[in-house]
Amino acid sequence: MAQSVRCFCMQTSFLSHILHLPFCCEKVREAAYGLIQEDERNEFHSSIGRLLHYGTQAKNIDDMIFLIVDQINHGTIVDPQQRTHTSQLNYKAASKAMSNSNFAAAYFYSNAAIKLLPKNHWESHYDLSRSICLVLGNAAYIDGHIKEAISALDNILSHGKSLKDKLDAYYLKIALLHARQETNPAYETCIEVLKQLGETIPSSVEPEIIVEMVDKIQSKMKGLTESDFMNIKTMDSPFHCSLMQFYNQVCYISYFVHTPMLNWFACKLVEISFEHGFNKYSALGILRYSMALGGKIIDDEEEGYRVGKMALKLLDRFDAPDLLPMAYLCYYGYIAAQIDPFQSCGDMLKRGFEIGLSIGDTQVALLNGVHYIQKCFLSGTNLSILKKECDYQMRLIEAHSQPVTKIYLLALQETISMLIGKAEPSSLKWPDEDVSEVGEFSASKVFHGVMQNFWLGHVERCLYYAERSPTTFLIAQLKTTLVVFYGGLSCFRSSKKLNKKRSQLAKQAIDVLRERGEKSLWNFQGKIHLLEAQMFSSTGKKDKARVSFNAAISAAKSSKFVHEQGLACELAALHCLRHGDNNRALHLFQQAQDCYTKWGSEVKVEYIKQQIKNINAEAP
Repeated sequence: MAQSVRCFCMQTSFLSHILHLPFCCEKVREAAYGLIQEDERNEFHSSIGRLLHYGTQAKNIDDMIFLIVDQINHGTIVDPQQRTHTSQLNYKAASKAMSNSNFAAAYFYSNAAIKLLPKNHWESHYDLSRSICLVLGNAAYIDGHIKEAISALDNILSHGKSLKDKLDAYYLKIALLHARQETNPAYETCIEVLKQLGETIPSSVEPEIIVEMVDKIQSKMKGLTESDFMNIKTMDSPFHCSLMQFYNQVCYISYFVHTPMLNWFACKLVEISFEHGFNKYSALGILRYSMALGGKIIDDEEEGYRVGKMALKLLDRFDAPDLLPMAYLCYYGYIAAQIDPFQSCGDMLKRGFEIGLSIGDTQVALLNGVHYIQKCFLSGTNLSILKKECDYQMRLIEAHSQPVTKIYLLALQETISMLIGKAEPSSLKWPDEDVSEVGEFSASKVFHGVMQNFWLGHVERCLYYAERSPTTFLIAQLKTTLVVFYGGLSCFRSSKKLNKKRSQLAKQAIDVLRERGEKSLWNFQGKIHLLEAQMFSSTGKKDKARVSFNAAISAAKSSKFVHEQGLACELAALHCLRHGDNNRALHLFQQAQDCYTKWGSEVKVEYIKQQIKNINAEAP
């Protein structure tokens, strides 16, 4: 029967119309299909697929590739030549699926493609084998099939004839190792590849060397306009493009495992770009160099902000949407967050999260997601909304096996839940990190320790973290600033005497926040007023304190930081209580309660209710 149907298809040009038959009733379709014996249906589908392939012009094959391959794959193919040809078709389908961000389909087709090749395919079909394994490794990694991804990439590294043929596999495997929290092996592998490419990589670099490199780059950058950037020659050397790719990768990984080297790698990216021309990785190198300008090594945030903004434009020049998630992470997560409103940075980080997921860059997408939640948290977004966002992103992280990102999100999730009032401190274990390197893990651990204990009223515990916060964070300046701010406030709230060490911490907080306020009044002006108000209150300057408290409340309201508005009202109320102005204190506590209710912090609402109850109990 199947043979008869096939003959009918060819003799009556049925094939050209089969896809367009206007069946009005599904039963008619089912009846027609039922004429084919069940044990013949797979071969019938396969025959239809081959007929579709032979009847489709080469220029149109891409439009029909999924339909053709899906039909052919139903059958059992024995002939070696047909198996190879079908493998090539599956590879085409896998490549198209990857370009369409359909990673599950790309994994399926590439897996089918490699299984159709002969046992000695690395000898008989070297280029095809390498191409299929590369797509398979990429698709399997993105789709969560980690073991198969590693196996496919290791096949390329084992059978590759040259370093050039292995570079793409190395790049993917390094990304995979890092995503699995095997950060040291990822870093070491990247360094080894760079050495094979002829680079000399030091094990460590003195800060003076970094300063010298940055100074040289600054002399080239100063005065360059956006137009100048867009007209710098394009890098045309494949070797230097590969070099840039791996310097970019090791720069990213060093952020987690060897932070002091990050700025050196960033400077190398920029140096190579100015010497050999710009490519898409130049944009990321310049963004990371801009991060160095805003760090402790070079304190020139405005220049970092200016140069970083021009680097984003480079991605448009090189049409590099695949690097947008990383670019947004660098710029809006670190550089712009020092100057632009937290809310607008959060919006762009959310965009980076969405773009990353759409193109399969899940690791960087999810890091954008964590920074998005962090900026929303700093903006005073409702905590219950943030908790739901954390839960959603945690499901994605677990589905895509991202243990590094999971640590950051777990810390945020815990802090948010505790402030809502629905969690106790967990036994979250931060990865071991060389204290001398003061990396991102250390910064995050201190940040969350300070935030949790400050908002829950554990003043001494908050100060414990704040006083032990290193002052040499290279890339976590925003976290450091906020640790100093909340530590400074805690100095005034402590039941212990304001000793010399804590007086210095309080003074440092005011100095740091004033410096930050010069660059971003939106983010920091209310914090400055609040610190000054607490300083005036602690030194008996009642009237000046009241003026500063009012300014802090107004600034927080203007910036839409409802949590800080509530905090300013709370501290102002406590100031009034100390001076016997219970009526004013009651009014301020009621304002604080409204703010904390909007914020969604049940812990703070209950605390304020108790304060109001105490005042009412003392009323005559």
